[in-house]
Amino acid sequence: MDFSRAILSGIRSLLNKHFSTTDFEASTMDGLHRQTAAAVNHLLRHNFSQLLQILYRIDVDEQKVKQVMTCPSTDEVADSMAHLIIKRELQKVQTRFMYNRQN
Repeated sequence: MDFSRAILSGIRSLLNKHFSTTDFEASTMDGLHRQTAAAVNHLLRHNFSQLLQILYRIDVDEQKVKQVMTCPSTDEVADSMAHLIIKRELQKVQTRFMYNRQN
């Protein structure tokens, strides 16, 4: 498995775990972003407290979340929040990948 596939698979796995689903199946980063934005948008509209719990577990920077929440539309908030989520998960997966390669 090459680096990019391992990274994508790791992000998909973390998203499925944090969102308690198996819906994240995309094979590209853009696809994962769209799926994440859709999931965030749903939670923004129907279960905001669950979204906050997920963001806390993922460890997305609180100040960045507050900044994103000022976007004018729910769709923009969801898109920006998806970017923050994927960026944070990418950091985790890359770190794990590098430490596993060293051992």
